[in-house]
Amino acid sequence: MKRVDRIEVGRRREGKIMEMKSKRGKFLCVIVSMLSILCCQVVVAQEYPTKPIIIVIPRPPGGASELTTRAVTSVAADYLGQPIINKLMPGGNGVIGCDFVAKAPPDGYTLLTGELGWNTALPAIEGRAKGPDDMVAVCRINYNPTIICAKADAPFKTWKQLMAWVQENPGKLTVGTPGPWSPPDMAWKLIVQQTGIKVRIVPFDGGGTMFVALLGGHVDVGHARPIMYYPYKGTGKLVPLLILDEKRHPDMPEAPTSIEEGLGSKINVVSRPWAGVMAPKGTPRPIIDKLAVAFKKMLEDKTVVTMLKQFGDEINYLGHDEFTKYWREEYEFYKELGKTFKK
Repeated sequence: MKRVDRIEVGRRREGKIMEMKSKRGKFLCVIVSMLSILCCQVVVAQEYPTKPIIIVIPRPPGGASELTTRAVTSVAADYLGQPIINKLMPGGNGVIGCDFVAKAPPDGYTLLTGELGWNTALPAIEGRAKGPDDMVAVCRINYNPTIICAKADAPFKTWKQLMAWVQENPGKLTVGTPGPWSPPDMAWKLIVQQTGIKVRIVPFDGGGTMFVALLGGHVDVGHARPIMYYPYKGTGKLVPLLILDEKRHPDMPEAPTSIEEGLGSKINVVSRPWAGVMAPKGTPRPIIDKLAVAFKKMLEDKTVVTMLKQFGDEINYLGHDEFTKYWREEYEFYKELGKTFKK
């Protein structure tokens, strides 16, 4: 081999070696950067929280979401070292509060009380509010059935009597809901679709305002979660007509389930809204995990357990991973369900 050729081969080998070293250097830089970020996140999570946390409740006062959130977060300082401040931010059927939290810094200091209505149904069907693509699930708190109820002086005292009354008075029954695509609103849309009855659905800006309207006689029928219904249980002011669930409620055994009443010819009319905790997208996983553990401890606190039991609220905790999976599956279900109303 000529001397010139040997020099050229040597240069090529040297070039390849330098290229390999460069790639290794870049790879090591990436690894170091990732480790640095991870270490920083761990340190931040260990120090977190260093100031009070805000949790936004995107509904007016008096609804189930507010009552549950206030009960659970009342002991937050015992498990996080800092209080959680409840901030009501109603409007747009939950949209305003969701957008506010989604745009907040992803540092764990601004959270959202999530729910099926504004975190699943509304984004899945209308593309409004924030769904699993827009926020991070921290944990699920509870999972309770919806109770369809009426005032005690209504011309019907059972679900069968209500259905007979509606048949005789088509279009006259006014039904209050917490807003478009909320769980009760979805349930009534399905009921109308499956039975062919005619009713007037009246949307309010939250469960609290709807419930006040029901008590005031401004609508004929409304809904309640156990936490809303319990203060009136045994007072003779309200009559539970139907439980939107697969099993009867132990404290309201006289009220049949939607399945018993045949509301499942195509899709079971079951409405068991949940309350959960969401955080802005990009919130570090160590902070999410720390919050999830803290909320689990809050839900095991004797004071909280007693309060929720008095409310008739059933604890159904899911951690980050389980809740993320559950939320995604529910979102996809409602996306398909919404198509049945748009045909």
